[in-house]
Amino acid sequence: MSAAAKVRQDLMATALDKCKAAIEAGNKEEALKQAQAIWDEWRPLHDLYVDLSGLLATFIRDRLGDQAVEEAWRFVGEQTWKPFLMQMKATGSAELLTSIYAQFLRAHGHRFTALEDDEKVSFIMHFCASGGMLMRDGKNEDSGRHPVNIAVMKEKADWTFNRPLSAYCVHTPLWMDIQPREWGWDVFKSTFGRQFDDQGKAIDEPCVAHIYKQPQS
Repeated sequence: MSAAAKVRQDLMATALDKCKAAIEAGNKEEALKQAQAIWDEWRPLHDLYVDLSGLLATFIRDRLGDQAVEEAWRFVGEQTWKPFLMQMKATGSAELLTSIYAQFLRAHGHRFTALEDDEKVSFIMHFCASGGMLMRDGKNEDSGRHPVNIAVMKEKADWTFNRPLSAYCVHTPLWMDIQPREWGWDVFKSTFGRQFDDQGKAIDEPCVAHIYKQPQS
């Protein structure tokens, strides 16, 4: 490294670092600016991961067919989602699962309404910031509005909500409905909503996820 090299603290400091420093300095305006930057700094990476996951599923579909996409998402669910759910089941508290699920939705950037009745908590997703974002931006192959073309499943099955479904979204009916029931904790029920029309304009067709206070079977 050159002797003239200097440390670029401006590139190394995170928005969280800057937010804390502004709070400690009593600079409300800068703290609010950096609080927003904490969110904005993460969004491009989040969106890239959504594209990446969808394109990996597209590669699988193109090489091995629709069924292989379901098998791949099942595998990932077994390795990552099942251990987490089984930890939640062991607590005997669906309320803990409900709180953590809401945390996941907030972290994704979903816009949703949470409604509770005696039986369940329902999450009505007016905007899904992953699968919904793909529809909005035209990134699914049935759109033609974007250079990214993520596979759309043609097979109608329970793991596609019995409709053409983005390969990215296949994990939702599996992880938030089918697999938890197979694993012996039938607390989820999910339904699909388009959220956007073919031109990417918002419509009132939300996705919905129910978490039941008691297992359904």
